[in-house]
Amino acid sequence: MAYTEEELRAASEQAGLPFTYLHRLMAAERDVQDPDYGNTLARQLTVVFDHYAAKCLAAPDPIAALREFGFEESADVLDKR
Repeated sequence: MAYTEEELRAASEQAGLPFTYLHRLMAAERDVQDPDYGNTLARQLTVVFDHYAAKCLAAPDPIAALREFGFEESADVLDKR
């Protein structure tokens, strides 16, 4: 489902989500290599995962943030460094 830039910006402001996040979700719906939208959910979940992983890594305590979101193995790897 395609939205105009204005609709995405309004949704971004209303939901408190970054515009670029919503834009990436919308872009994941459109793929000329996948005209039947068979992998749309997988692409959108990748966007969601990337968003939360980036939020965790940008937190003041990235290891604690990763653990909070359930990324235990990633937190363990970072904790050993």
